[in-house]
Formats: sequence, structure tokens, C-alpha cells
Amino acid sequence: MLNLILDIIGVASFAVSGAMVAIHRKADLFGVLFLALMTALGGGIIRDLLLGQTPPRMFTSYVYIAVAVASALAVFIAAKTKNDLYRRYENRLDRVDNFFDAIGLAAFTVSGAGIAVSTYGLGNPVLVVSMGMITGFGGGMLRDVLTNAMPMVLTKHVYAVASLAGALVYYWMLLLRLPALLCDLTAGVLVFVIRVLATRYHWNLPRVDV
Repeated sequence: MLNLILDIIGVASFAVSGAMVAIHRKADLFGVLFLALMTALGGGIIRDLLLGQTPPRMFTSYVYIAVAVASALAVFIAAKTKNDLYRRYENRLDRVDNFFDAIGLAAFTVSGAGIAVSTYGLGNPVLVVSMGMITGFGGGMLRDVLTNAMPMVLTKHVYAVASLAGALVYYWMLLLRLPALLCDLTAGVLVFVIRVLATRYHWNLPRVDV
């Protein structure tokens, strides 16, 4: 049940983020809905396929699709009916997009790691951490590729590092046999805080400028 709640939070948050990016790129209604779905569900699809869970759960539990579509439609309708207001505050809305993106990353990192643990246990830390990270930023990578942009996870704001830190802390806390809810909350808050602070203070990993 806890993984389902985290999944729904992540789906809604990433769907909002994907829809806002699509609107910014001048996509039509179908484009907004499609990009929102890919952003919200892409990481989970990749995770399920790697874990051998076929078909992926998005095709067997339509609540994920319904939540993603509803969230994207809400953003589209708000932008369509309040177009002047939406454009006027577009820069501020970018902060809203980052906020929802941080929530989605946190929720999906914990959810993905939790599903890996429930499927294969704690015997393979690389698997657990990897599934947390893939679930966390897989959809965002698909969003960026579909909009012809270098995936943000590879370029700025220690995006992947936030997910990695959360997944590692989650696994470590489970090894200590701490309560599941405490593990989820601690890891999720850690991912969210790192992501938000990295955006606020422009934290980036070293790169080569040529």
C-alpha cells in the first residue's frame, strides 16, 4: 500500500512537470498528454521490464494512467483558460515545475527501491539502488529526449546524485531493520531536499568546458 501511495504521488508530480515542459515547447493537447505520460510512467516501465515484471504495472493497474492524464489535463486547462496569466508568470512557474519534479524524484526513488526489495530482498544492493534511481529519473530522461534536450540528469543540479543518495540511505536503513515508514520518509525527504537546494544554489558536479 505504501509503495502504491508513493507511486501515485510520483505519477501526479511528474505528470505536472511533463505537461508544463510540453506546454512550454508549444505542444498540442495530445503532445501534452503523451509527454506527461512518458514523464510520469517511463521510469516505472523501465524498472518493471528490468525486474522481469511483464506487462509493466501501468498496463495492469489503470489508476496510474488515470492520475497522470488527470494531472496533465488540469495543467493544460489552467494554461489554456488563463493563458495571459500563465505566460506572465512563466518564470515563476518554472520554480513550480522544479518543485513537482523534486517531489516526483523523491517519491519514485523510494518506490522503485522498495519494489526491488519486495521482489528480490536485500541481497543485492546494486539492484535495489539502481531500481530506485531508474524509477526516479527514467521518465525525466525520456521527457528530455522527446523534447530534443540533453537529459537534465546528465548535466545539472546533481539530479542523479540526489536519487543515488536517497536510494543508498533507504537501503542502509532497511539493513538496520528500522521501521519501513521511517525509511521511506527519511530517504524521500533527503532526495527532495538535495534536489531543491541544488536548484536553489546551482549546485553542479565538475565538468569540462571546451
